[in-house]
Amino acid sequence: MRQDQQMLGEVDSAFIQPVEHRPKPTIIEADAVPVSRGEENPMGYYDSEHTKNVRDWKQVFDFTAKDPTFAPVSPDQPEPKQLLNHWPDSPSELREAAQEYAREVEKLAFKLVGLIALSLGVEASRLEGFFEDHLSFVRLNHYPPCPSPHLVLGVTRHKDAGALTVLAQDDVGGLQVRRKSDGEWVCVKPTPGAFIINIGDVIQVWSNDEYESVEHRVRVNSEKERLSIPFFFNPSHYVMVKPLEELVDEQNHAKYKGPNLTSSIIEAKEIPVIDISSALNNCSNSIDDDLIREIKEACNKWGFFQVVNHGVPSEKREKVESAARQFFALPLEEKKRVRRDEENPLGYYDSEHTKNVRDWKEIFDFTVEEPTLVPASCEVGDDELRELRNQWPDFPPDFRVACEEYAREMVKLSFKLLELIALSLGLPADRLNGSFKDHTSFVRINYYQPCPFPELALGVGPHKDSSALTVLAQDDVGGLEVKQKRDGQWIPVKPIPDAYIINVGDVIQVWSNDEYESVEHRVKVNSEKDRLSIPFFFDPSHYVVVKPLEELIDKENPTKYRGYNYGKFYTTRRLSDFKKLNVENIQIQHFRAVINHEVPLEKLEKLEQAAREFFASPMEEKRKVSRGEENPFGYYDSEHTKNARDWKQVFDFTAKDPTFAPVSPDQPEPKQLLNRWPDSLSELRVIE
Repeated sequence: MRQDQQMLGEVDSAFIQPVEHRPKPTIIEADAVPVSRGEENPMGYYDSEHTKNVRDWKQVFDFTAKDPTFAPVSPDQPEPKQLLNHWPDSPSELREAAQEYAREVEKLAFKLVGLIALSLGVEASRLEGFFEDHLSFVRLNHYPPCPSPHLVLGVTRHKDAGALTVLAQDDVGGLQVRRKSDGEWVCVKPTPGAFIINIGDVIQVWSNDEYESVEHRVRVNSEKERLSIPFFFNPSHYVMVKPLEELVDEQNHAKYKGPNLTSSIIEAKEIPVIDISSALNNCSNSIDDDLIREIKEACNKWGFFQVVNHGVPSEKREKVESAARQFFALPLEEKKRVRRDEENPLGYYDSEHTKNVRDWKEIFDFTVEEPTLVPASCEVGDDELRELRNQWPDFPPDFRVACEEYAREMVKLSFKLLELIALSLGLPADRLNGSFKDHTSFVRINYYQPCPFPELALGVGPHKDSSALTVLAQDDVGGLEVKQKRDGQWIPVKPIPDAYIINVGDVIQVWSNDEYESVEHRVKVNSEKDRLSIPFFFDPSHYVVVKPLEELIDKENPTKYRGYNYGKFYTTRRLSDFKKLNVENIQIQHFRAVINHEVPLEKLEKLEQAAREFFASPMEEKRKVSRGEENPFGYYDSEHTKNARDWKQVFDFTAKDPTFAPVSPDQPEPKQLLNRWPDSLSELRVIE
């Protein structure tokens, strides 16, 4: 058995970065096994470092500035434990050189913290006490040459959790910083003898957001290896990280409630809990105004809320949960008898992907309406429909009945919630009901097994729901986290017995013209307990065109989205359920509208028609006007964005013909660039 398989235990190989994306074995790797770091002691050598659940293209060697260092191993084990550095026998001088370097950088870090304190208007020594038993460590990063640098990153985008980072990088470079003003990635040019300093999360909190921890990443090189040495200056393990008292007043309230350094989530207010009992037996005209205000505030501020006293009989939920646990406990061969596939996306599946990353879970999907009609393809102009039919297992025998009864209750609750949301937008209660006449809603039963490495995987990665509403039942284990709109913090949703968690989906965001927002959320896995959750996705009919509601649009609030066919959108989104795509799956932001542009629509329509005819022509015809390095205008079918190939063909042409521009930074002299036009479509050129 290979070393990485031993290290990852029972983790399926699909969750592990492919071999071709890993650093190649070297003499260092072979010699480093005796000093490999592990869960018991995170110091030493490692070749499977992950950032934001994606494996980095590098090898690392970590050592603490203080030896020994005392720190909690995890939030669940708060008692400090002694951490000792691991030193290899070869090269013999590594230990001495590393320790001497760490002492020098530690001095520099204390000096920098003093300067930062002064810049904040507090005494130079104000922050020193936080570092009496500091947890600082040094990381030696080695990035081997990467044969496919467009597919991976040395380190993906992230922010540093400590107070300060002092970085030494060699002359190869690769560090990029995300500029705050416009979000552009800026290369940090290596300067001989210089150190790169960046503010970490701790100083952001201490400064109460006056200073900000900024995202950065590392690009790899196809030809040269690279070495960098960050020193992470971290406070003592017992320090409570919170805004400094001197920087907080009535005009500038504390923006953080701080746990100590070893905690992973900043405390925050929980999502709202709303009692909707008053709406169940009343007609829409007599629903309590206070309830409508609660719904509006929850949708505005959070996009999430929990409902209690909702009218769903608890025994319906208990029956489906019990039957689901019996089903997922079956042998894999039995579950695969009702396995879903691209032909029928309903049934059992164990390889679900969210944003092209595999989820740590098994699922069972079924629709409410049987059959459910959806478009056969995502192609524009293809009006063919296909029927989706549920697949039911033979065991447990009551599984189907329990699921169907539960689904009917979810439909009733969803229509009631839809009315409350319509009223909160100032609309008639039944304004949205017509879009669900032949709704494409479905139920998903998620089963999350215990994960031996919860820090390496997510039950479900960060995402937004494409539905109108999601009604979620979760068990008492929990794991759902919501990204708070105001500050981007991940907030755990505490399970409440018999409550349902409601979240606004993309469809309501578009209908409300961004008054309500579909919010990002994710699911964390548990290392000891399994977990069951049951979301109901309330989806419109396949023929509904989703666009901002006319009543919510005026001159002051023009439409923010172009309309899109929900069925086509649904079918396109399903493409990533069965395989990893090379591009991001379709999102509602792809339908953002530009308004008041004064461009005659007939000009656009003529161009679109001519373009469709061009792209429908044979490949050899299109390639007659292929663009190249000499002239970047014309046809191309291998466009890349952020080092990933796009799923599209393009045809570029300049507004001015000819155009004069430098071909590359190495050739600054302007060169004449001419458009290339296909012979077969003469009208393409003359369209203004």
